[in-house]
Order: sequence, then C-alpha cells, then structure tokens
Amino acid sequence: MTKRSAIASGKQKTSEEITAIFAITRKGAELAARISAQMPGSICFCNYRYALPGMTLFASISDVFPSVWRDCDSIVCVMSCGIAVRMISPLLENKTVDPAVVVVDQDGRFAISLVSGHIGGANSLARKVASITGGQAVITTASDLQDKPAIDLAAKKAGLRIENRGALSRIQAAILDEEPLWIFDPGGLLLTQLPENHGLQVIGSEGNPDDFRHSLGIWVSELLTHRSVKCLKLRPANLVVGIGCNRGTASEEIVEFVGRKLKESRLTPLSIRNFASLDIKSDERGLLDAAETFDRPIHFCARHEIEGILVPNPSETVARHVGAKSVCEASALWSAGTRELLVTKRKARNCTLAIARVSSP
Repeated sequence: MTKRSAIASGKQKTSEEITAIFAITRKGAELAARISAQMPGSICFCNYRYALPGMTLFASISDVFPSVWRDCDSIVCVMSCGIAVRMISPLLENKTVDPAVVVVDQDGRFAISLVSGHIGGANSLARKVASITGGQAVITTASDLQDKPAIDLAAKKAGLRIENRGALSRIQAAILDEEPLWIFDPGGLLLTQLPENHGLQVIGSEGNPDDFRHSLGIWVSELLTHRSVKCLKLRPANLVVGIGCNRGTASEEIVEFVGRKLKESRLTPLSIRNFASLDIKSDERGLLDAAETFDRPIHFCARHEIEGILVPNPSETVARHVGAKSVCEASALWSAGTRELLVTKRKARNCTLAIARVSSP
C-alpha cells in the first residue's frame, strides 16, 4: 500500500515510500542520478537517449508517466514546469490521493513544490531536493509563507481521519485570515501537532454548547456533533468493537446492528480502529464480510487470552457454547488494552457487541 492509498483509506502505510525521478535531457539525467543517490527508495526514469546505468528507459514520457503516477508516492520532474503541468493535468484527482510533485530545472537551481504540498509532502520534498542540489526550494503554500499551522498536515501527523474534507479549505482560510476559531480536542491529539501560539480557542467537554453552534471550529473526537455545529470533523482511530455472533449470521445483520448502536451511542464509524472477536469465529463469513464493509481489520483472540478479563456482563450460556464467559466485552477490552468499556454488551437477534476506547490511538 502506498502512502496515498493509506491516506485515502485511513489505514497505516505498510510499505516504503516510492519516489520516481524523471529526466528528459542529458544534463537532467545527471542531476536525477545525483538526487536519487541521496534519496533511498527512488527510481529514475529517463529518455533512452540520455539514460545512465540503472535508470528505467522510455521512448516517450507519456507512455510511462500515468502508471508511475498511480503507483508512486512522489515524483520529481527534472524538466520545465510547462512540460510537467501538461503531463499531470489530466491525472489530477484530489490532494489526498495525488502524489507529491516537485519540478526541478536541469541546473538544480530551483525545486518547485507543484502538487500536494502539505498532505502529500511536496513542500518537504522540495526542501530535501534543494538541499541535495544546492538550490532554492520554491514554496507557494500560504500557510507556510505566513508561518501558520496547516491543519491537514497536523491531522495526518496525529493519525486523524478527516470526515468532511470540504470544510478543510474554509478552516484553513479562517486561520490565514486570523478569524476566531474554537477547537474541541479533549485528547489533545491535534493540539500536540500545532505550535503553542496556534490562536485557537480551546473548549473542554464542560464548555458552553453555544460556543459550538454560533461560530466555526475544529472537532477532534469520536463523538458525533449536533447538526447545527459548523466545524471540521477530525476522527481518531480509537474505538474497538467487540463482536459475538451465532453461526451463519449474515453480514448485513451485523453491519446494521453496529451502525445502529454506534449512532445510539453518538459515536462515528470513522473512529473504529478494528473489530475483535474470539478465534473460533475467525472463519465466520458474515463477521469477516462485515469488517470488510467498514474497511477495518478484525483481530481474533484465544480463550486463554481473555479468560481472566473482568467484564460487566459475563454469561454462563456463552461459556457453555464457546468456553469463555464473554466474547464481545472481553475481546473489545483485550484488543483495546483497557479495563473499561465505553459501551457495554448490547444484543441483537444473532449477535452482540461492546465498544472500548483505546487510550492512545
């Protein structure tokens, strides 16, 4: 999984970042080789006329650029901005999935952050390339120029999922214009990624509800907000949903049950870190499919791992069937590494669930 797909899905990156370096002239090839030598995980692509040993050859850059765009996390283009812009313009989708693109002149004098400056990492890549070439990094992102915090970058560093990405530009504009903004971040997840002089009004859980409803802000929590609250919603991956179910339970029943209980508890499914259950359920198709529907992993525990865990609702009936007095509550606590449940055992016709909060997502 590349960095881009990890960002889009909310999953952790599972492989090394890949940087592609393109060159189309002899001098550009020499500079590309120099940059690549100091950039682990990079691959050089060059016109076959000028390619140096170890480079991937192409006859026409348009033949290889689209596939590299899909597969790589970042791209360094040793060429003019005009050529680079014409290459990438048909491929652009969204800054959460577009790779970082930096354009460098063949003399290495300027490294221009062109696409995905913050969340994609083009700004930092431009600085890195400039340090290699001895040139100047060219950054045009307003928050960098005004030394203001970039919320999307801070959210990424904090491992937060952005629920309503459309509100991000409004929030960032308010920061740049120094408009009053509140932040609800009881766990301090985003605040730890912001400078001390962030300028946001920090509101605790005991704050006045009117502080939320009559102004713009940032909500960092697994809790749902009231519809009237105007805010950017950042979701920590801090919930573990423990599941128990009868054999043959349909995934649709599990999905509906989980969704309903989350809503009743004012919790967002975006904050589910993972599901958990007993290992005898590891082949339960409905359970596996339900986890896949939520696009979250499911962790299975052995009986001996949970038999000593104290739960609010032990069951002798469950013990007779599976050998443990609890499945949903115990597995949720086991996976979350905590002793307290956020939502105790809830029952449906064929399944049960409990929810625990991870102390440090």
